[in-house]
Amino acid sequence: MAENASTQNELARTDAPDSSDRTLTTRKMLAAARRDVRRAERTSSSRSSRRFSPVRAIGTMAAVCALIAGVAIPAYAATQQGDEATTASVRDEAAGDAQSFEAGENAASADLTATAYSARTADEIEQIAAERDALERARAAQEKADEEAAAAEQESAEGAPAGTAETPDLPAAPAPSGGEGGINPLPAGSYYVSRSVGSGHEGTDMVAPAMTPIYAVKSGTVTVSSEAHFGWGVTVAIDHGDGTQSLYGHMTYGTRQVQAGQTVEAGQVIGYVGSTGRSTANHLHIEYRINGTIVDPMAYLPI
Repeated sequence: MAENASTQNELARTDAPDSSDRTLTTRKMLAAARRDVRRAERTSSSRSSRRFSPVRAIGTMAAVCALIAGVAIPAYAATQQGDEATTASVRDEAAGDAQSFEAGENAASADLTATAYSARTADEIEQIAAERDALERARAAQEKADEEAAAAEQESAEGAPAGTAETPDLPAAPAPSGGEGGINPLPAGSYYVSRSVGSGHEGTDMVAPAMTPIYAVKSGTVTVSSEAHFGWGVTVAIDHGDGTQSLYGHMTYGTRQVQAGQTVEAGQVIGYVGSTGRSTANHLHIEYRINGTIVDPMAYLPI
């Protein structure tokens, strides 16, 4: 028993290390374990870093692209839409203002006659204007003469118009005065001139008592003989055949002594003074034309 006990003690001393040896061994093991853990952590971090680094780069690029797409593309689209809207607006306005013209096959062209002239001085302009006015007056006088001739023919066929006075008793007419240039249309000393050509008036007004005889100033053919000739009332007009014409207005109703188409001699009685038409007193309104242009009778006749 004693031997077994001693033997066990020796084995125990031989197999079991002392405390200092045990402490050293434990520290080494802990240090080694810690190194292994740190090494494993570094290895894992390095691997993780290598694994996720490309992924992060791709994610960054995707974020940048998304930012560009979200800002640049809408701005560009808005600019394009603005240009298109402006273009469309201009096009619409042009289409709204557009005009078209269509002419049918039966459209006839008008006969347009234009007269053009140029003048360098005020005198030339006035001369051209006077010639134009004279032409217009001559044309109007011709139209008036045609109308009066037609009216005279109708009056000759139908008789005097209703409402005119009966033919009065006609006084004796004294001999006319004048010469080769023409005859005074009224007896000398029986009248006075109230006004002549000017200020829109186209004749000479010779104030005389009613029923004063009126003479043809020159021989010629009667173109007008009417009881109601426009504003002149009872009127006689004569074409003298030498480019001159005379008109006698405001005669007394029923006193005309000639008819349209009749030939008269200078100094022949053609009617008597009155106040018919647009007149306020007894007088003779006489007009004198040369080639259709109104002139002052006092400059050509012995008035």
